[in-house]
Amino acid sequence: MTEEELKKIFSENIKKFRNGKYTQETLAERIGVSSQNINDIEGRRRFPRTDTLVKIAEALEVEVYQLFIPQDKTPIIIEETPENEKLRTQMTAEIVEEIRLGVNRMLDKIKKI
Repeated sequence: MTEEELKKIFSENIKKFRNGKYTQETLAERIGVSSQNINDIEGRRRFPRTDTLVKIAEALEVEVYQLFIPQDKTPIIIEETPENEKLRTQMTAEIVEEIRLGVNRMLDKIKKI
């Protein structure tokens, strides 16, 4: 999967999960960012900071990892156990950091062009 494909999936999932629940404006207000920020994220012009990514997932009532799973595939269900919760938390933190670093590298390249 390319970075562009990942950003596309992420953008589509935010739109899907907020559909009928939040507008860009109400989601932005709920998580404490500007509506332009949400618009830029959904438009794939910006990738959220880690804390914003977590707030988006919480507001949409999904796990962070679910924002990166193509929704045309069968959803992944993880059994709720203390061990799995610990692993999920660790994996989420690592995934978010890797995605943030990758997107920032890409944006740095774009800025140099």
